[in-house]
Amino acid sequence: MAGLTLENAAALIVGAGQGIGRSCALALAAEGADTALAARRAEPLESLASEVAEATGRRTIAVVTDIADTAQCRAAVETTVSEFGRIDVVVNVATYGGGSDSVADLDWDDYLRAVQINVIGTMEVCCSAAAHMVSSGGGSIVNISALSATTLMEGLARYTSTKGAMESMSKTMAKEVGPAGVRVNIVTPGLTTGGPLSAMFERMAQAQDRTPQEISDRFARQAALRRHVDPDDIAQAVLFLASPRSRNITGQEIQVTAGQHIT
Repeated sequence: MAGLTLENAAALIVGAGQGIGRSCALALAAEGADTALAARRAEPLESLASEVAEATGRRTIAVVTDIADTAQCRAAVETTVSEFGRIDVVVNVATYGGGSDSVADLDWDDYLRAVQINVIGTMEVCCSAAAHMVSSGGGSIVNISALSATTLMEGLARYTSTKGAMESMSKTMAKEVGPAGVRVNIVTPGLTTGGPLSAMFERMAQAQDRTPQEISDRFARQAALRRHVDPDDIAQAVLFLASPRSRNITGQEIQVTAGQHIT
């Protein structure tokens, strides 16, 4: 591999649905990677696998996986290695946000589900993949976080605390597996265009007697670049971290937010 190319690399994308997961799958495959796509629902996953294979000509497989089940997380990694003979790149997109509740009103069973997906499942994928990467001379793991883990928005403690735990564990893991050539980094999106963001603007518009476009424009004006980000923007950051161009970058967080939050 040289430059941005991932020719003959094997990548596992967990949470490969529409939006960021789809863009990451297409970007990595376009740069030469064979891809294993993991998500819970079989039909849309198989449809995406067909789309990626047709668009890029790379080998692409669908691996139905519930990230809340650690055994299935390990199985997704093993299937990737079995099919492609190796695993060089892992991208963890799968996430669980839950509703908007104050800390005092959290449902602890629901909170445990967020822990299971955002922390335990994600890190199980990382650890299982890293074991293979160590034996093959290295690799790159990229975990997708959330800007709210930094901004600590009210009502999102379930999401912010579990994503924060994932970030801390990812950076610690980077120290642990770095000597074996395995890199672990984080990409944090800002407000990202797509169905979930549009639905959020719709809800806010109804509550505030505004139009969704007015709500969207208001948030865009809060970003230094006066716009939202697209899933493809996130995928390009992931591609950089997956490639040899970032060979000396590990334990870092790259925020792709259009300048929505600058410290």
